[in-house]
Amino acid sequence: MPRFTCDESYKRDMEEYSSEILNNVGIASPIAEREIIYLSDSGNTVAAKLYADLVFHKKIVMRRHLSGAFKLYMKSAGISAAEGEWHGAAKAYPLSYWLLGYYLMNYKKESTLLNCEDIAEIEEMEWQERLKLTLELASSCLCHIEAAGAMNLMGRSLMEIASDKKIFEILQPIVSATLSELTSLIPSLEIPALENIEDCKVAAEIFFLEAAKKGYVYACNSLASKEASNILKLNKNKENVALLGESIEKYAAYLKMSADRYEPYAANRLGLFYETGEVWDGTDSIFFREYINTSKAKEYFKKATVYHDANSAWAYYNLMKFFPKVYERDLDLLNEHMDYIKELNPKVYDLAMEL
Repeated sequence: MPRFTCDESYKRDMEEYSSEILNNVGIASPIAEREIIYLSDSGNTVAAKLYADLVFHKKIVMRRHLSGAFKLYMKSAGISAAEGEWHGAAKAYPLSYWLLGYYLMNYKKESTLLNCEDIAEIEEMEWQERLKLTLELASSCLCHIEAAGAMNLMGRSLMEIASDKKIFEILQPIVSATLSELTSLIPSLEIPALENIEDCKVAAEIFFLEAAKKGYVYACNSLASKEASNILKLNKNKENVALLGESIEKYAAYLKMSADRYEPYAANRLGLFYETGEVWDGTDSIFFREYINTSKAKEYFKKATVYHDANSAWAYYNLMKFFPKVYERDLDLLNEHMDYIKELNPKVYDLAMEL
């Protein structure tokens, strides 16, 4: 049995949320947001999770928004922490298990949580403890809901465990039991028995692939990055041209899965791939000019600007750099895009000023 289990009352909470909010006032209006807070106060676990999302992403202002969102995710998951132990209640929303695992994995390490304010429930935990609990939370979510984010989190936790021999040896029994249970619940995973670190890495890859199939953009990006590293390696060795070609196709395909869902980083990288043939692994680049397709490049640079984040600034920059005639004919558009760049990423703005 998973470490955290719920009585599936969240299904009634979902029906209540749908009836009183989703089907009544929608999801994106201020009215809907206020109703979510109200429903969360009444004990609805689904609303508590949505309230946490709004706080986490600063849609609702809270002074210590990351720790504030964490408390709401704990409430939604029915989890309390005392003396370093986490205890779960039957009334819980499984998606919040995954998001608490996300906190454990990223707290003061990377992503939005790199500079997170102190969270007492996590602060004193050793990395090994955090990995173990992350694994348990992700698997507990998957036992109820096959969420793509939880699939990706399982992959990340397994990869981290496999990267440290000592931690792997300590956690192997728990990892093995967890994977066995999930395979029985989700036969499509087809995870082999866990015997060594390499098996753990294989299992991680399976979860990443499953998350990507479900459209989880960060899994797609991770797989694209892995293919980029493989491409540079294969090109350096000059041993197998067929494998190199397959890897390049996979690289573009993974980026496309993410970019078509308007993830700015992937869309911009795919735009660069089609504009210059560049494959970048995070530290080094190689160019395959036979893949250049200018019309596709423009399409994906534009897709990177649909849902703004800091990476969108690079897409605006690349549109200006590679398609200057568009801006020469439309100075209002140039000024508009320069304003976006300045707001999204000032460092890119300085580069754009030099074009």
